Amino acid sequence: MLWRGIEIEPQWVALALLVIAVALGRGRQFIFDFFPFLLLFFAYEVMRGFASRTGFPPHDLSVLERPLFGGHVPTLVLQAAFYTPGHIRWLDLAGMFFYFMHFVLPVATGFVLWLSSRELYWRFAAALLLLSFLVTKLDLEYFVSPIYDHLDPNRYAAFPSLHAAYPVLAAVYAWRLHRTLALVLCAWAGCVWFSVVYLGEHYVVDALDGLVYVAAAVVLVELVARRTRTVATTNAALRSAIRPSRKTG
Repeated sequence: MLWRGIEIEPQWVALALLVIAVALGRGRQFIFDFFPFLLLFFAYEVMRGFASRTGFPPHDLSVLERPLFGGHVPTLVLQAAFYTPGHIRWLDLAGMFFYFMHFVLPVATGFVLWLSSRELYWRFAAALLLLSFLVTKLDLEYFVSPIYDHLDPNRYAAFPSLHAAYPVLAAVYAWRLHRTLALVLCAWAGCVWFSVVYLGEHYVVDALDGLVYVAAAVVLVELVARRTRTVATTNAALRSAIRPSRKTG
């Protein structure tokens, strides 16, 4: 799809996973449980490019980057070191791959969690939705390399970076059941962070602030989940306590 200049869209992944779910005899359950992802994708498509039509001026966040990196902007440093205008190299292609797997990754991770634990899956889905809708869309100007410009770029990127936040959130929830997968996701997150900065899609501060949003989403969802479990356990205990005993005569 990248070779043909087509975006890797999540609906194709969802359809492939639906086939697997049907083969496992869980097709109807899959359609119901994965509705949050459909909601997220629909909202993303509706709001994509909205910031560019608001009329707000773009914000230059390099003033935050330079103090952190000795007066340098990491994107410019990376492109000066590895990017050659007019020549697409393996690093450019790798960066594009990790960039366009943005929506594929959470769907795939969600499916793995869903197969193991629906309860954990729903907490992950809730945190993903909360994280996504917490993010504010701002007008941020970036230098965009030609390879990205060829593939329908969005010049008004989100602050913080959802690209940076999604794999970290996936790693957090995968850690509970799949340690190896979580470690792979951590490495994946590092590749995504490098890619979005190298391609000029995000500042490093976008990615760092994404961690704050991940932490906020996880804490809020887990607090609600814990409270819900406590209430359910208490109610079950009360029902058991007041249930009349059967007598035999």
